[in-house]
Amino acid sequence: MPALLALEESLERVRSGLESRSRRISGRVGEELAEQLARPGKMLRARFCLLLGAALGVETSKSESAARGMEFVHNASLLHDDCVDLAKLRRGRPTPNEVFGVNVALLLGDMAFAQGLEEVVDLTPQSAKRMISTAREMAVGELQEEFLKGSTSVTVEAYLGVISRKTGALFEWCGATLSELSPLPHEGADPPRLGSASGMLLQVIDDIQDYTLIRAASGKEPGRDLCERRLTLPAILALNDPASRAEFLRLWEAASVEKMARFLEVSGHMAAARGRARELVGSIRAWAAALPVEEYRRRFCGFIDVMERREF
Repeated sequence: MPALLALEESLERVRSGLESRSRRISGRVGEELAEQLARPGKMLRARFCLLLGAALGVETSKSESAARGMEFVHNASLLHDDCVDLAKLRRGRPTPNEVFGVNVALLLGDMAFAQGLEEVVDLTPQSAKRMISTAREMAVGELQEEFLKGSTSVTVEAYLGVISRKTGALFEWCGATLSELSPLPHEGADPPRLGSASGMLLQVIDDIQDYTLIRAASGKEPGRDLCERRLTLPAILALNDPASRAEFLRLWEAASVEKMARFLEVSGHMAAARGRARELVGSIRAWAAALPVEEYRRRFCGFIDVMERREF
């Protein structure tokens, strides 16, 4: 079977598995609530997991279980995040907290995490314990980001530390788990490291797109970071540039998304943030160079390039 077709069929099995597992509890909580547990989005995490698993020679069914676990835990974090941010839109649809209320949405997030843990509990001796640690790291990252809201003293290093936890940790879990499952010789430290960097890459691109993508493309309100007084990489680079700091602070106080986006682009700080993303891509490619299955190693690196260039 051609590799591309095999991957798409595997991804479809992950998608249908998410839906079927959500339906299992519909008799207890209702179909409308149950379907919120696994609303597939871009499924970048599942694609990452399947490609990395193939590049490591992992049995497909085990990679698919890991991918479902990632997607459920990711959805759990989104359900909770939208409650914290009081977000109204996600993936082009009203958020569960907007439709059903914050309390219900928080409980749905708890259920999604429990389902994710169930998906991975039997994968490897360490997979469930590692996922629990991952969830803790994700929560720590979110808390750190919450504490930094409104601050104009955030460094690039602090930002990278936050995103390595809130987004990178789940990808790192994937790399460590697939490395443990791989029957082929490889450097065991590489998959977790490239996983963490891949999650950070995704977050950097998301933070850039918060200023650049229209709602129809992103599926959520543009400029949420600025409106919620959250400094991300393009803004931090502008803030720490003496030539841009005064104008940045003026626009920060005005909280005009359109004007801030234009300023970050014209001043070159959006380009500088994209440059940081390319540095992450370079690191990921270096660690991926020794993945044992050549065909899927190339496809994995191609996927990382798409993650950097994506406009969705």
